Amino acid sequence: MIAMTSKERVRAVLQGKIPDRVPTLTFGIDPNFIKKMGSADLEKTFEVFGLDVYPIYSQNWCQGMPLGAGAKLDIPAEMQTSGGTYAGWDGIDEFGRIWKRGSYVGGVVRTAEDIEKYVPALQLEKRTNPAKTKQSLDKYSDKAFALITHTGPFGLTMESMGFEEFLYMFIDDRKLIETLLWERTLWFAEIAAYGAELGADFILMGDDAAFKGSTFISPQDFEILMIPCFSHIVKKAGIPVIWHSDGYITPLLDTAIKSGIAGVHSLEPTAGVDMAGVKKDYGEKLILVGNVDCGEILCQADRQKVRMEVRRCMDQAKAGGRYILSDSNAIHSGCHPDAVTEMFRYARKIGRY
Repeated sequence: MIAMTSKERVRAVLQGKIPDRVPTLTFGIDPNFIKKMGSADLEKTFEVFGLDVYPIYSQNWCQGMPLGAGAKLDIPAEMQTSGGTYAGWDGIDEFGRIWKRGSYVGGVVRTAEDIEKYVPALQLEKRTNPAKTKQSLDKYSDKAFALITHTGPFGLTMESMGFEEFLYMFIDDRKLIETLLWERTLWFAEIAAYGAELGADFILMGDDAAFKGSTFISPQDFEILMIPCFSHIVKKAGIPVIWHSDGYITPLLDTAIKSGIAGVHSLEPTAGVDMAGVKKDYGEKLILVGNVDCGEILCQADRQKVRMEVRRCMDQAKAGGRYILSDSNAIHSGCHPDAVTEMFRYARKIGRY
């Protein structure tokens, strides 16, 4: 097969065609990991890894502190308790989530008045600078681009209430949840549409819906709540939407298909997601992205273990196309540079069709 550019390779997968090789991406890279690579430059890190998908990010803030501030600001370690991505976040963010020294600890939304307060203004150009985005698209014209943002409607609704309060409300005042969920859906749909307008090839929507071994709510309730929301986002975006969620999302994949979602990321193996089974049952209907264990395998330096993990993923998901290799969450601060580098190198080596 004739060699493809990254953009051609990813677009082939998005269209259900078989590319020259399995593409690669990551949902995100922690600023502290980038520093471990000996660089403070995100783009250089992407170049080193040879990734096929580059990010268009949509910014959000907590008390004026931007997401990913740890990459550029000298933030004390005690304010980075969950890594560099949320470094310096302390207080209530624009969505109503509570942060303490860089870690999420709860939510404040309880009433209709809170919904008005904590569904923020779109500020599309402030969140995603169009001039800088165009520069990136022009500089890396052979790469595919995804709008990547972890502000999907379900997870953000749950987090802005706090998990326990959300579950109480789910029984006592579901109408309030439905109202907030729809407001967050309308908000995210505009963010997605703007990403498409700027030139993204697809949307990578972060929207957590599961623990390890279990979904946050029953698959039946999730379907009732989320088909209208996901369907609206897909329609408004006008380009493929790939849904990222940690945890055991296998019981929720039918909802993704019914909503028109193009694919799913992270397919977390340590949460109970069986890649071979998911490929068998859903591989013709969904693009599968991820499954390389970033909780253990990518946190150590044994390259042979990394190669075995990449080989397992390829053996279980590569056949027939519709697979993009990625970590099973993100490249977090605990990952080892040698392991991550080897994951992407070996994927390029054995991923050819």
